[in-house]
This record gives sequence, structure tokens and C-alpha cells, in this order.
Amino acid sequence: LARNYPRGYKELRGSFFRTHGPQDTMHWFSDHGVELKTEEDGRVFPVTDNSASVVDCLLNEARRLGVSLQAGKSVSGASVDANGKFVVKVEKRTIDFVDYISANYVLVATGSSQQGYSFAAQHGHSIIPPVPSLFTFKIADKRLADLSGVSFTRVTAKLMLDGIQKSAPELTQTGPMLVTHWGLSGPVVLRLSAWGARELYQDKYQAKLVVDFIPDIHIEDVKRILFQHKDQHNILFYLSCWGALT
Repeated sequence: LARNYPRGYKELRGSFFRTHGPQDTMHWFSDHGVELKTEEDGRVFPVTDNSASVVDCLLNEARRLGVSLQAGKSVSGASVDANGKFVVKVEKRTIDFVDYISANYVLVATGSSQQGYSFAAQHGHSIIPPVPSLFTFKIADKRLADLSGVSFTRVTAKLMLDGIQKSAPELTQTGPMLVTHWGLSGPVVLRLSAWGARELYQDKYQAKLVVDFIPDIHIEDVKRILFQHKDQHNILFYLSCWGALT
């Protein structure tokens, strides 16, 4: 499982997966009424193809368990008191209001918030400066212009970076891809942007991308099919000309 994550400490992930792994998560949602499906590339979605199915499930379970969800507020600070408990400072965004909440445990979901990173650092965690990840590729290639909106169910894409002399297996991905008006998107591209995030950042987002649009067919078979196609069209052309002459 650790190999499927571009960054992070394997020790922490291993401990988490042993406690509550992906299969446990899938079983939990199934037991709570969310039927799931697994795509060919391993991605899991609700059969409804609607993210609201997951959101509604979580909200309903939170209400059932009496979890207090407080919106319109932000955490502006946290400290540890003499008894070893966390004291979380909470403020409302619209009015002059401050509240302090005592807690035995605090789980920080930082997202891309610098405030979250600062809070984690204040409590002894080492923070590696983040870089963008999970983004689409902007490609100025006229050959893609007329293909905007076309999707491919299965391609193999390889990201070639100057900072990496030897190709890493993670920089070759197979799966769906979408052509956009600015370049390429889809699961394959997003995974490549995640695995090559730091190298792309270091190279100022200049790289080469090699795409195999028919990865399940050997190159020799492709040549044979093209030659057959050419011969068939030549025969049709000759027949058309002969028909016109007669």
C-alpha cells in the first residue's frame, strides 16, 4: 500500500493501514448504505457516481453519534495546558467572538493552509515545504487542438524529466486520459503530476511526455494493421477508378 503514495512516512502509513486500511473503509461505507464500484485502475467510487452519496453518509453518521459540526468558525491557535490537554482557540469569522475548547486529542487537517503547517510545527512536527500536486498538463501542441474533449479509456503515459537520469517506474502510468483545450488531463496525468511533483517543480514545469494511445497492441501488430488498412483502401481506390472508367 505504501508504494501507492508518492510522499509521506511509511512507518506512519503502515501503522494506519494496519488499524483501518482501504478494505476496512470500503466495508464501512457498504455497511452504511453506500454501494461502491472499483474502476480498472483501482479507483473506487459510489455506484451513483455522485459525491453527495459519501457526504450524506458521513453527515448522517455524525448526527447519529452526536458529533458537533461547527461551521463559520476557524481555529486561530492551540496550546497545551498544565494537565497535558490541548486548549484550542476558536474564532467566528463574521463577529468578534472567541471560544476555548479543551480536548484530549487534536487531529489537524491542514490541507494547503499555512496556518495548519505552522500549528503542526509549533508542536514539534517537521514540515517539508509543499509543492503543487494533482494538476493537469498545459501543452502547446497544435495537434491536440482539434481533439479537445476527446477521451481515451486506456493509454500509457511516460513523464521524462531532466532531473531524473534513470526512468522511475512511477513516472509511467496507464489509465484514462482526456484531451482539453489547454493540454491533457484525466487520472493518468493527475497521477504523473503527483509522482513527479517535486521534480517538475525543480525543473520549472518543463518536461517531455510520451503517450502510447494503444498500449495493449505491440508495435509490430500496429504496423501490420496499418499496412492492411493501406492495402484495403488502395483496392477500394482502384475499384472506384475502374468503375468510373467503365
